[in-house]
Amino acid sequence: MAVEAGSAAVVTVLDVRPVPPKHRYDTIMGAYEALLPGGVLKLVVDHDPKCMYYTLRATQGEDAFRFEYLERGPEVWRVRVEKTAETE
Repeated sequence: MAVEAGSAAVVTVLDVRPVPPKHRYDTIMGAYEALLPGGVLKLVVDHDPKCMYYTLRATQGEDAFRFEYLERGPEVWRVRVEKTAETE
């Protein structure tokens, strides 16, 4: 995991391709939950991360985040997830 500097928002870059599949969910959700409102998670995965979108929508509410595809496969997917609100 890396943190990019130089912008107003803290950007965390997380490449989970080397993470064993059974640990990816916890790794990704832990990184998202650690964000402060306005923080950004740039996620790199080897499959479409739409399950993360639906999980966030169900657990956080659709107004709590922004989800944007930066690259759509076929071997690498990159998404930008911005935490727009703190949830309990």
